[in-house]
Amino acid sequence: MAELQSLPRPKTKPDIIVKVDLDERAFLFPAGKMISQISFATEGRMVHIDAVFPFNEARTPPRLLTLSAEDADELARRLVDAVYQARTQLAMSDGMRIAINVIANGYHLQIGDMTEPTDLYLSTGCIWRVCQAILRVTDYIRPVEAN
Repeated sequence: MAELQSLPRPKTKPDIIVKVDLDERAFLFPAGKMISQISFATEGRMVHIDAVFPFNEARTPPRLLTLSAEDADELARRLVDAVYQARTQLAMSDGMRIAINVIANGYHLQIGDMTEPTDLYLSTGCIWRVCQAILRVTDYIRPVEAN
C-alpha cells in the first residue's frame, strides 16, 4: 500500500510593516488628532495605512485606508509628483480617491469622498519619509521581475 505524503507548502513572502516617524506638524481631521507615526503594512497584495496617535481618549480607529497594490503604486507616483512639481495631484481609481494639495507649510491629503473627507496634513519636513515608505512597501509586494 502506498503512503500518501503531503506536498510542501510553497514559500510566500512574510508581510512587512514600514513605520514612518512624523513631526509635530502632522494632523488628522475630522478626528482632530495629532499623528506621531504612520505605518504601511502589507497583507498579501493589499497595503494598510494606519496612524499612531500620541493621545486617543476618543478611541479613534487607526486605519486611514487600505489600498490594492496597483492603487498603492499610483498613490506613490502621485505623491512624488506633488512634491517635485509643487502642485496639486489627484490619485483616483475604482478603489481610491485622494487629492494631494500643496499648501504653504506642507501637504494636505483629502482621502475619500469629498463630501465627508478624511484630511491628513503632513509637513514638508516629513513628506519625503512618507514617499520613501510607500515606495518601499510597493516594491516589496510587486511581483519579482525576470532577469
